[in-house]
Amino acid sequence: MCVQEICGVCHRDLPQGWRDANVFTMAITGARGAGKSVYIAVMVNVLRRYAQERACTVQPYTRRTHDAYNAMYYRPLFKENVAMEGTHPLGVGASFESDPLIWEVSGARSGRLYIVMRDVPGEDMENLTGRPPAFSFHDRADLVIFLFDPILLDSVRQVLSGIIPDVDKGRLGARSGEVLPAIMGLMESGRALLALTVSKFDSLHQLPQAMSPMAPALANPAAHINRDDTMILAGMQEPDAGRVLMDDLDFLDAEVRSLFQLIGEKSVTLLAEQAKANRQIHEYRHFAVSAVGESPRHKGRLTERGISPFRVLDPVLWGMHVRGLSL
Repeated sequence: MCVQEICGVCHRDLPQGWRDANVFTMAITGARGAGKSVYIAVMVNVLRRYAQERACTVQPYTRRTHDAYNAMYYRPLFKENVAMEGTHPLGVGASFESDPLIWEVSGARSGRLYIVMRDVPGEDMENLTGRPPAFSFHDRADLVIFLFDPILLDSVRQVLSGIIPDVDKGRLGARSGEVLPAIMGLMESGRALLALTVSKFDSLHQLPQAMSPMAPALANPAAHINRDDTMILAGMQEPDAGRVLMDDLDFLDAEVRSLFQLIGEKSVTLLAEQAKANRQIHEYRHFAVSAVGESPRHKGRLTERGISPFRVLDPVLWGMHVRGLSL
């Protein structure tokens, strides 16, 4: 007799030995155009490099993960250098689009480890009402990475006009303050960590070129929002690596929190504070990432200089550290 254990919630097959391993789950969520799929493509690539520096390997655990990552993420970005399609709403795209990406980490200090990622369709989040069971995984995830594009804000877009290429308005989604409340409504157990993450931060790195009150905040080369020591961290041993990571992220959190006030997004922080006070989430932090490293200048080409990621692993390393996991 063949016995296959399944998940009691989604009824998907569980890999053999799943309950005996460490599992770290994350949902990458936000509005349309926030850069979620591009972020996943680059974050996985950097995660594999980071793991290699720490004598670990990160490999797709299922064939569907291997095929989906190569077809939907790696090939468009790293091989074809084109803007990726957004994730289709549930029930619209290919069936494997709704499958999580499952990665097996071998050689991790935490022992046998699986990392599970879910790419959440932005259109579904913009149209979200209530608590649909299909998106209940937000509440069960170890980490929810909420990405939002600062170019959606008039205060930022107007200041950077003429400095960065004009944005295709057809790819812009709703503002973070419009989407985050609905996502917070999915979370009630107090389990999840929330990473409030400014995506496409390379655009804000151009602010010192503008005559704007926001420019001085980005002009300090020693600021943590202007440096990325990820690969230096990869070469350090525990517990020093964990201590240095959290010290760095404490500074980063304070800097990005202040930046939120400058760009008029303080409401995002307030929503997270209220969710923590109401025990909907366990903890939250502010992050700044750039997957590509520059704003696209041509519709048919994503980057002129190649992929130059900035701090893309910060939310993941923070979440794993809080959960007592490390590579």
